[in-house]
Amino acid sequence: MDEIAVERVLRIIELVPAARVVAYGTVGAVADCSPRYVGRVMREFGSNVTWWRVVNAAGILPPEIFARARIHWEEEGTPHSHERVERAAFLEVDELDRLWRNQGIDPDCS
Repeated sequence: MDEIAVERVLRIIELVPAARVVAYGTVGAVADCSPRYVGRVMREFGSNVTWWRVVNAAGILPPEIFARARIHWEEEGTPHSHERVERAAFLEVDELDRLWRNQGIDPDCS
């Protein structure tokens, strides 16, 4: 995996505010990579970031991590049901891109 791309994905995820979530595709659009790549980064390197704030487009996480994510969502006040995060909690691409650009971080991580 490209170290710069991995770092970019992880930095972008850290910008997602508490009680909000993003879809893998939203992160990918801002990081200039595919949703599958974001998922792979999360699987391999995501344990040290706010992983529970990254869900699929339907607001669902894999069953093996869903229960742990719900604990974080409840602590943060993320609107969710017993099955998924509610659409109102999602950051859109333009919102996430604005957060990324406003950090003063070189988007190329150089």
